[in-house]
Amino acid sequence: MTHSNLTHLFISYAVEDVALARWLAQKLAARGHPVWFDKMKPLGGEPWPHAIDDAIKNRTFRMLALVSKDSMRKKRPLAEWTLAQRIARQRNVPDFLIPLHVDESEPERLAAVAPPIPFSQGWASGWKTLLKKLDSIKARRSLPNGANLAASCFPRGEDLTKDASELLFANIIRVTSLPNVLRVFQAVDTLDVEDREALEGVWTFYEIAKDALVAFVPPPPEFGARIRPTHERLTWAELGSFRNVRIRDIAGGLILKALGRRLLKAGCLKHPGLGMRETFFLPEMIAEGAQLESLGFGGKKIRIPIRGKVAFRRSGGVTEVNFHYFAFRLRLARGLDQDFYVQLTPTLVFFDEKGEPLADEKSVMSRLRRVTKTWDNEEWLNRIMATEHVVCGSQPAGDSDLGFESGLITLNSPRGLDEAALDSNGANPDIKMPGQELDLDEPETEEPNE
Repeated sequence: MTHSNLTHLFISYAVEDVALARWLAQKLAARGHPVWFDKMKPLGGEPWPHAIDDAIKNRTFRMLALVSKDSMRKKRPLAEWTLAQRIARQRNVPDFLIPLHVDESEPERLAAVAPPIPFSQGWASGWKTLLKKLDSIKARRSLPNGANLAASCFPRGEDLTKDASELLFANIIRVTSLPNVLRVFQAVDTLDVEDREALEGVWTFYEIAKDALVAFVPPPPEFGARIRPTHERLTWAELGSFRNVRIRDIAGGLILKALGRRLLKAGCLKHPGLGMRETFFLPEMIAEGAQLESLGFGGKKIRIPIRGKVAFRRSGGVTEVNFHYFAFRLRLARGLDQDFYVQLTPTLVFFDEKGEPLADEKSVMSRLRRVTKTWDNEEWLNRIMATEHVVCGSQPAGDSDLGFESGLITLNSPRGLDEAALDSNGANPDIKMPGQELDLDEPETEEPNE
């Protein structure tokens, strides 16, 4: 055995951590590193020994050990780590075994090896740290076709589907009833800021001009002397415009305004930020730790925490603690048919430790990206379903108020996704437990294209 034979990066893992192991193998091979990972064909060029011990002793440059609560109780990874530590002593290479921490587990038996590389706070940050380590020890990048080899190991489309129909959910709900006729009113005098806020709190209207306030119903009696009806009537079902504004756009605007007023009456709050228009959130109701209960995917009863806490690590070692609340955006869905639909988009709103809302759109989006990377497909769908439960469960203001069809719009696909295949190939490379510290991606930087 010569030093030139020690070329491969050997990935040692438990089956529960296969998604990260596969992701690492593909990323490393694409960068040009010879890799051994038992779920893929050898990514190194030459035949690989059948005996694992022989491979570790005679071909491995470094062992990457995925340390987790699962791998620490499995015989195979423990045996591989023991062998790696013996080789490290024989070769006088203290970092022959490089621990990659998948979770917060820290086994005492690995305390004396190389400093662990954390992957529990996100795979992207762990990957960057691992690259620095590999470059510092001059790990070989001897695969000229590494990118092609890695690409050949990714699943093809046919690997991810199955011959079984699947029910697909859209994040939209149908408006089933609203007044057919839009009425036009005019303001007799100028409304000051206080009067306008009071009017908007009790009446849904679309203002085109002082003498053209379009609404479904007349204003409340207390404003009857100041807001008077005209003889003009509009029918939203007909194509056309009024004062150069499409009538359907006016009707759509009234739908969102009426729904917003209904949600506020039901106890929701509207985000004060200018860039967060039509974003509503639930305050922490009843007591600390309150949860939103509804039916989720597969008819399962779900409980989603209304309030969460997260600490963001900023540059310079500064940690910022934020609270976030269950929230959703409302928009009008267009282009489906002549009916009106409302689009429901789950999101979060953030507050600082003093209870002040974060309204800067760039800061909010940065935090939102970091937290929602922890949501898998089922989490997103459950949150959409919970939003539908909140919206459709809000009480109408009267007979002339909006009506919604209960449940999300669905359609049937003749083929379905094989969720097991997706899971085994690492569909979400940044799953983390809520409430942990996250790196804040401000200012944004591009990851090197390795």
